[in-house]
Amino acid sequence: MERADKESVTKFFEKYVKIKSFPLKNIDPGKDGVDLIFTSKLTTSQKKTIKNEVSNLLGENFLPSYEIMDIVTTDDEDEEIDPKTGKFALVRRYFHTLSIKVQNSAGQKTTVDTAIHEAGAAYVMTQVLNKNKKFDSPSAILQDEETNRELTKLFSGNKRALEDWSYTYFEHQKAFFKKFQPNEWKVFEHQKMPFVKFLQNQCTLVKEKTPSGQLKNVGKYETWNPSDIWVVKNKTEVKRKIEKAIQTDGTATLLQLNTVLLELINKKELIGLSLKKILDKKSATFAYVNMNSKKIEFSSVEEITMRDIKFEIKTEETTDGMSQGAYLLFGKYTINVLKTASSGFSNLKYEAIIKGSGGRGGNAPVAIVQQLLKSRNPSSTFVNDNKKYPRTKDEFKKDKRNYEKMYNNLKGVITGSRKYEEFEGRIVSMFESNIPKKREIAQIKLMQLHFFSDALEKKKNDPEFWKDLLYLAIKRNISLTGKRFAPHGKLA
Repeated sequence: MERADKESVTKFFEKYVKIKSFPLKNIDPGKDGVDLIFTSKLTTSQKKTIKNEVSNLLGENFLPSYEIMDIVTTDDEDEEIDPKTGKFALVRRYFHTLSIKVQNSAGQKTTVDTAIHEAGAAYVMTQVLNKNKKFDSPSAILQDEETNRELTKLFSGNKRALEDWSYTYFEHQKAFFKKFQPNEWKVFEHQKMPFVKFLQNQCTLVKEKTPSGQLKNVGKYETWNPSDIWVVKNKTEVKRKIEKAIQTDGTATLLQLNTVLLELINKKELIGLSLKKILDKKSATFAYVNMNSKKIEFSSVEEITMRDIKFEIKTEETTDGMSQGAYLLFGKYTINVLKTASSGFSNLKYEAIIKGSGGRGGNAPVAIVQQLLKSRNPSSTFVNDNKKYPRTKDEFKKDKRNYEKMYNNLKGVITGSRKYEEFEGRIVSMFESNIPKKREIAQIKLMQLHFFSDALEKKKNDPEFWKDLLYLAIKRNISLTGKRFAPHGKLA
């Protein structure tokens, strides 16, 4: 996702002729943002519908770097020729303006490579440790001559991006050192530094034990351990302890590696931190993940019932044919079930968003989600493989899956189309289009229907599947995975 600015938001809404069923008359980039203007007569309820839809569209496509204002209505009178009488008549016009406040797109962008903002976070934290710096505000970070000089080099002189990230750096160091004293640690390292490379290598030496007892490769380091930076007390001693616990003959397991990391974290000799960007006026909090029971670490999530979870599958008409949105919302967490960010036909991704954080909570490993779905609904036939779903109108017509039954099962959570016939007609039209993106979204809508239908078919009053889906996205161990994910801390 990109940061919202006048250029990107204007370009995005230029694709729309309607928001829901309401014609979008004009898009006006102004001094403080972008105005969406509607001229049809609107009720209070209809204004709320438009605002909610704009909020959903922005949330699906941009980092939350914007503010949506209430719709302001003005009117005026002018003379026009009445087509019935051919005479001039006084006509009253209504103008409904929905303002989206965003930053001016002129100049440098605030987006930077992940490696850059991770290195910046490690540097600011290390300044507190080794130089006894006291940062009591975001501006204090930038006003410190040495810190500013090194961060400016790191950000290649991108002042706007550095200013944007300074708030997150301030919140991260405040939350971390509220929990831990600076004199307990020696240095922070990010993913291009030696200690992190050492851990990445250890990940390749261990095997994951499957439920059947087989050993398989762990896979990507980032899937096992979402930590962006690490802090170590005595690097030489910590490396010695890890190496001692991990055999190099191919028999070492992921459980052994996670166990030694857990011991080191408990002894405050080592901790990895997963960092999420913090929005302006929001506060960062520190939380352990995979250290204690779920009831301790995620007590608010554990109390959630199905009545607390909101589901929505969007089928509103857009210039791309149909909105691709589908999500579930509970508490401060949202899980988007969307097309992966790639061109061409693609699979679903399960992406967690944490309210107040400008970054994502993470993506759930799709293979484990497939296992989780089967454990909830053994008769599930959903597969997260786009090659097995229609790509053309003819393939859709020949598909033996009962999409009408799925649609009707999900009527309570589908917005946009009123009946399956309307939904089906739009899908057919999108498959017939010569625009690739329309065909891709048509397929992804069918995959979303299948996934949600199978997931909600069984144990309708049981929220455990959805909580486990969230835990997988944020790399929190569940019963299905055992101790698959590493213990770590999260600043979000």
